[in-house]
Amino acid sequence: MTTPSDEPLYSGLPMELDELSPEAALPYPLPDGALVVTIEEARASLPEAHNVLMVLQAMSDEAHDLTNELELLLDQFPMTHPHVMEVAEHLGQLVTQWQASVARLESIGARIVSMDPGRLEWYGVVDRRMALFSWAVGEVDIEWYYRMEEGFPSRKPLIEA
Repeated sequence: MTTPSDEPLYSGLPMELDELSPEAALPYPLPDGALVVTIEEARASLPEAHNVLMVLQAMSDEAHDLTNELELLLDQFPMTHPHVMEVAEHLGQLVTQWQASVARLESIGARIVSMDPGRLEWYGVVDRRMALFSWAVGEVDIEWYYRMEEGFPSRKPLIEA
């Protein structure tokens, strides 16, 4: 019979969800709808997640511009003015598209950490504990993780057998 002290120690080994240690319970639940993925699943979703992130970054810039335009228009025209209504409607459509893009990310297990610089993460299991696989724009692959209680600045490299 093995005891926890007999178990091998790891340092960044991605694992399957069923390898999560029973003692590694989170002090808080994962967000509703959050998926826990393997490193292979995270890597397979990276190209799509990266594309969605780029779309969201462009949408964020456009929403910022539309909001500024709307503020200027409202200084000059009533809310019922056709141009004000057109810009407000366009902004509303952008919000709907934003929500659909975020839902797409969540459906593949990814979530946005930061828009600028662009960073994504996926819930996963590393060293028999819940962790976050971490990726930032400019990185070729998902090669980093951090413990949920530690945060992005404490990223460590994944090791793979």
